[in-house]
Amino acid sequence: MLLVFFDETSDSKFKDYFGLSCVVINSAHYTQVKTEFHNILLKNGWNPEIEFKGSYLFSANSGDTDIDIERRILIAEGILDLNTSKKNARINFHYFKTRSTNHKDDYLEYAPQLLEKVLPKPKHKNGKDIVSIHCDKRSDISINELRSVFLPVIHKKKYTLYEDIHMVNSRFETVGILYADIVGYLIARVDTISTDAELFENIPPEEWENNGKIKKWKSSTKLLGKIKNLNLYELR
Repeated sequence: MLLVFFDETSDSKFKDYFGLSCVVINSAHYTQVKTEFHNILLKNGWNPEIEFKGSYLFSANSGDTDIDIERRILIAEGILDLNTSKKNARINFHYFKTRSTNHKDDYLEYAPQLLEKVLPKPKHKNGKDIVSIHCDKRSDISINELRSVFLPVIHKKKYTLYEDIHMVNSRFETVGILYADIVGYLIARVDTISTDAELFENIPPEEWENNGKIKKWKSSTKLLGKIKNLNLYELR
């Protein structure tokens, strides 16, 4: 069975930025990924009552405030290292971005298109043609709306949907959603900071090492470098 997780990302400064992060994990790898994900958080003292999400990485005032930013980055490094085994990728990451003035409508339009790209040709034995879809909860989108856009793709690709579309509140237990959130956040920060001409025009190169946004850009780029299988899609 394939486990597919979706999360949207945006940017507070660039309001038209729209990103969709999709994570695909074969169910055969899920137990190991989830167990080690949790072990890394707990060994580093992260409070399991608090989710470990992308927007908490570089904010000392959010998430588990007992954990400083340096340790959060180390935690993220360990978590992202889990995406690979000696032979292949345990987790496949996919990311779509475009400009949007209506994030709800664009989510419903582009999420099923992204799903069609990420689903491989199924093998019709031993449950390998079953897919489970999980989306981070959005107050403006219903399960019925998600079902109406995802089911045609699932049927076209000749998969069977496991029970129903799942919309969940992200938390410590929702490891697939957290992966989608973290990677989506990192890609969006690299995208938006890289194209922020105003930022680079106002800060001379000799001051880049001390600028918070540029440090965030460098750390995000380094973390993304740990991913073995990351596919990027863009609609201009």
